[in-house]
Amino acid sequence: MRISVWTLGAVAAAGLTLCGIPAAAQTYYADGPNAGGSAVLSIQVRAAVGGRCGFAAAQTPNGTFDQPNFDETGFSHDFTFQLECTGPSRVAVVSTNGGLKTGGTAPAGYATLAPYDVMLNLVGSSATASATCAVANLTATAGAPCEFRGPATTTAGLRLNSNSILQNGSFLRVSAPVYSGADALVSGTYGDTLTVTVSVAP
Repeated sequence: MRISVWTLGAVAAAGLTLCGIPAAAQTYYADGPNAGGSAVLSIQVRAAVGGRCGFAAAQTPNGTFDQPNFDETGFSHDFTFQLECTGPSRVAVVSTNGGLKTGGTAPAGYATLAPYDVMLNLVGSSATASATCAVANLTATAGAPCEFRGPATTTAGLRLNSNSILQNGSFLRVSAPVYSGADALVSGTYGDTLTVTVSVAP
């Protein structure tokens, strides 16, 4: 069994907004009644830079986890990461297979797809957020999507209502007990890929 996790779109940033810091400029007249004099022209200018959000460069949720005979032993593994977000953020996950999958066709009484769970835990400077979903609900076409199915947008994904700059404690956990499905799993190499994205959440 192999589960691979990788990051897509690591940095999102809002644009520049213009809204007001006072500045003054002088205008000189070459001729006319005010020749040789001057007048003050006030121009109101204000600029603000929007929030920035991404995964910390050295702490992205990337990696691969292998577990032989997972059907007999079960498994649990954490992919740790750090956020680098100046305000609230959302993190989301998409599963390629919706379970641990092997190739081929399963005869009657056998299966080629094994379920597992995905837990997302986010840590900020003043808040945390956590949720767990069955991986079947994390595919792009899931009928009953998980609350943190991706890709992340300003309205989709698990929301962390806090800034988070290089905070420790955020992780994505994959886990399953010993397999107990009604159909036996066929012999083979099983795997899945999870894609993790992050977005600002104004």
